[in-house]
Amino acid sequence: MRIAITADLHWGQRREGDEATRALVESLRDRPPDLLLLGGDLGTQNHFRACLDLFRGFTCPKALVPGNHDIWVTENDARGDSLQVYEQYLPTICAETGFQYLDHAPLFLPDAGLAVVGSINWYDYSWSLAKIQEMTADWEHRLRHKVFSRGRHNDTRFVRWPLDDVRFTQRVVEQMARHLESATRQAERVIVLTHHPAVYALNFPRDGPPTTLDGFLWDAIAGNALMERLLEKHQDRLAFLFSGHTHRERASRFGEVPAHNIGGDYSFKRLLLVDWPSGSVEVAEFGERT
Repeated sequence: MRIAITADLHWGQRREGDEATRALVESLRDRPPDLLLLGGDLGTQNHFRACLDLFRGFTCPKALVPGNHDIWVTENDARGDSLQVYEQYLPTICAETGFQYLDHAPLFLPDAGLAVVGSINWYDYSWSLAKIQEMTADWEHRLRHKVFSRGRHNDTRFVRWPLDDVRFTQRVVEQMARHLESATRQAERVIVLTHHPAVYALNFPRDGPPTTLDGFLWDAIAGNALMERLLEKHQDRLAFLFSGHTHRERASRFGEVPAHNIGGDYSFKRLLLVDWPSGSVEVAEFGERT
């Protein structure tokens, strides 16, 4: 079984990025996969559907998780707020284009003994909250508004909902727990796909731990400890972990589980091709790094 995984296509955002995505799609047409997985940040607003339309000709099972860009909204957005986009608009587009929306239900592949479980995942500041509280008195303001030394993170401007980051993180992790329980009852092994890094080992690569406030702030809005603890409980049943979001590739391990950050960026795209059940991983890149 040949599994193709990519993420962070950001369709419609940059001409060179779209050209790289087209080249990625054409490469898959030449060697069609048996399963296609997309790891979020596919396209804002109408670009989300346009991105999925690129894969309409593929007859294999297709599944995805959304990313933070995919739930960005504008003021008085006709689709509703970010929560409505996440829970209603995006699943509808997926159903119309033949994709399983993993945030609503796992994908089961009984002939392969596999299930795919996925989530947008989110951040609750737990990866670095204590350190930020030590470093600055205005930590609450900085986290609430995602204030860095050179401006604010765009999620502050475009993620609009009646929740906060902590409550949404709890919500998606609880949902992931239910899906993992279902998957491990029905399948021998489980592939996990998330947008925000599922575990800290898939976060931004560095030579060492962060030392600046900005570095700790990036950790705070990258992932969460709740998801890591949940995955630890099911570690013996996991076949792979795949994440996106950081635009930096990483190959690591979570215990004995192979873990990969896909690592595509705005100007170039990366595709992981996994052979199952051997577990070998082939990497292809499209476009030029800038």
